[in-house]
Amino acid sequence: MRHRIALKKLNADSQHRVAMRRNLARSLFLHGRVVTTSAKAKAFRPFVERLVTRARKAHAIKDSDRAGYVHSLRVLRRDIPDRDALKVLVEKIAPLCAARAGGYTRILRDAKNQLGDNAPRAIWEFVDRPAPEAVSEGSEGAAATEEAAGKKPAKASKKGKGKPAAKDDEE
Repeated sequence: MRHRIALKKLNADSQHRVAMRRNLARSLFLHGRVVTTSAKAKAFRPFVERLVTRARKAHAIKDSDRAGYVHSLRVLRRDIPDRDALKVLVEKIAPLCAARAGGYTRILRDAKNQLGDNAPRAIWEFVDRPAPEAVSEGSEGAAATEEAAGKKPAKASKKGKGKPAAKDDEE
């Protein structure tokens, strides 16, 4: 009988569960959306909701009670060791969730099952998602900067079609 046992074990020992919980929470805070198994999302949702509530309350007392704010940050730091994730939680996510009285995240069922063990996948995201960061430099970023500069992006040539590229001979 599982009387008074609320935590799902997820086929992992306690240290592994703590590491999974921290890593999933970190990924969710940094990216705003995580694709994971539905069992993990349901098991770790109350943990993330408590962290967001604590960050929301810390954000509310930031200017009035400095000692209470620092204490809340230290309690959050205990559960989220990553400074970047903690900064995103307190500075971006907490203000977005200030008007919401709970239920900060949603779990959407993914149509595909996970490869390997065929476990049901879920998309776990914030209801009020923070705006995405600036696009990193790469294929999309280069095209965006070229368009902003007024240049046309280079077209990809199809193999075997059209004229061969002209060669510059230095003779």
